[in-house]
Amino acid sequence: MVAAGIVALLVCLALLGLAAAAPAQAATKGVEKGVSFTGYWSDSYLGSAPRASLRALCATGATWAMVLVTVYQNDIDATTISRTGQETPTDASLRSIIAYAHGLGLKVMLKPQLDLLRDPSHWRGQIGPHFRGAAWAAWFASYQEQIVHYATLAAGAHCEQFSVGCELDSTVGHEAAWRQIVAAVRAVYPGKVTYADDEIASDPRAVAWWDAVDLIGQDAYPTLSDRLHPTVAQLEAGWRSYYRPLLRLQRRFDKPVIFTEIGARSIVGAARAPWDWQVSGKVDLVGQARWYRAALAAFAARPWMKGLFFWQWYPDPTVGGLRDGSYTPHGKPAEVVLRAWFAHRLN
Repeated sequence: MVAAGIVALLVCLALLGLAAAAPAQAATKGVEKGVSFTGYWSDSYLGSAPRASLRALCATGATWAMVLVTVYQNDIDATTISRTGQETPTDASLRSIIAYAHGLGLKVMLKPQLDLLRDPSHWRGQIGPHFRGAAWAAWFASYQEQIVHYATLAAGAHCEQFSVGCELDSTVGHEAAWRQIVAAVRAVYPGKVTYADDEIASDPRAVAWWDAVDLIGQDAYPTLSDRLHPTVAQLEAGWRSYYRPLLRLQRRFDKPVIFTEIGARSIVGAARAPWDWQVSGKVDLVGQARWYRAALAAFAARPWMKGLFFWQWYPDPTVGGLRDGSYTPHGKPAEVVLRAWFAHRLN
């Protein structure tokens, strides 16, 4: 169902000019061409379905897959973090899907993500509003235990890259604690290490310890336009403003920058608030395709950007298609755009 209509989409996109290849001079060396593979349940990566979905992800021309694993704390005041039996993908399933990705020729970034289990009014970036010294120490000890567990798994599974955290905005000012976490990860994991920040544009100095990791990571969901149906040119103008603080940070730390997440939903007005995964809206496939075209053109024009991981691709191969308003490009015009640009060898 999802795969149906690709030929028609190609014709449509050719007419719209959305799938045009990047100019040769825009090609960049060493680019991580990635897509985020996101399972949220203990059995998400088990069976034949996620393998079929991973093959479809690979067919986009991606060279990397980000594999997501979730851990949880009950609410923003909790200091204990744990893996759950129902939501957290099992270690065995992670090893299996990582091995399958490697068998397809994909490189893998394992990306643990902390979420709140029983606190729908808040999110991970708001943890610890009432913490003092002892509570912060307990939280960081619990977090380090979980992150070292997955760094050890990543080492054993030969993952090429590992993220030490994701969008933990209220915690990153505790510089010494984070440096200790990165050091503990490096003690068990030999590959490249990053952190997935989401504050670079609003607060470029929020993370003071970028020197401790190998890559500056950014989850990129900027407001690019207030219009409901922006053009590619208008979206590219929005990207130009967004990149300015990234370039300053790259020069300050002399580190490669990657988009640990980047994406927008296929709904009307998605460019206004791409981070909002809950807002409702009418499906807009062309709008998402334009967003992808502008994002890839802006990225390719900046050789100091070394990777991007599009959000997101589900282990269920039936998710996506022409009636779907979620982030996935699967079975949509955005996938055709992605294939055209990945095929142009952004490497």
